[in-house]
Amino acid sequence: MAKWIPGAAVFGLLCLMIIPAPGIWGVLIGAACVLAIIGSLCMVLLDRTATALLAWREAWREAWREARRARARQAREGRTRVVHAGPGMTRKV
Repeated sequence: MAKWIPGAAVFGLLCLMIIPAPGIWGVLIGAACVLAIIGSLCMVLLDRTATALLAWREAWREAWREARRARARQAREGRTRVVHAGPGMTRKV
């Protein structure tokens, strides 16, 4: 929803308080304004929850990637490497 919808709905409710609409029209206009406010609030909460969930997921993924790199580094350090010293010569380190 656009960011101006809750503001317009609040303005509509205030106008209904100052200049009341007769009969069922006032009830319908007021209900539409209240539903717009509640819908906007739900959308804002959903957006913030989704953003927090994505941020948490990204942090978890980065931590998992770092742990995998650390395990790979430990596995490499445990083996002896063969270093090529020149053409036709090798030595163990």
